[in-house]
Amino acid sequence: MKSITELEPEQREALMFWIKDSCGKDPIIISDPHGYLSKTGGLTMEITQETRRESYQAAKQDGLARRRVILEILTEHRDDLTAREVSAELHRRSITPSDERNYAAPRLTELKEAGKVHAVGKKPCAHSGRNVAVWAVRGCN
Repeated sequence: MKSITELEPEQREALMFWIKDSCGKDPIIISDPHGYLSKTGGLTMEITQETRRESYQAAKQDGLARRRVILEILTEHRDDLTAREVSAELHRRSITPSDERNYAAPRLTELKEAGKVHAVGKKPCAHSGRNVAVWAVRGCN
C-alpha cells in the first residue's frame, strides 16, 4: 500500500477520510468514494478492506434513502405511527424485505436526533401489547 505522501495531489484530494494506523506511521485509507485511487492503481487494498468499505458506503446510502422515505410516510399518514407501523409501510412499498421494526427504529432515532421527527405519545403495540412510542414529523402535531 502506498503512503499518502507518495500519492499524486489529485489522488490525495480524492480521499475523504483516512486514519493513522496503530503505529502512527502511514495513514490507512478507509474511503475513496469515487473509486479514483483503486481505478488508477494508486491504492492497493486487501479484499476485506474493499468489501468493508463497499458495505459501509452502501449502508450509508441505504440509511439516507430510508430516512427520506420514513419522513415521506409520516408526512403522508399524518397520524402518529409506531416504528413497527412505519416498518410495515416500508415493507408494503417493497423497500425492505420484511416488516421487522428494526428496519425503521434506528432511522427514527437518527431523525429524532436531527430534529426532523419527535415522539408525540404512546400506544399499545398490536404485536407485543406493550406501550410504544408514536412518531410524527416535527411541526405536524
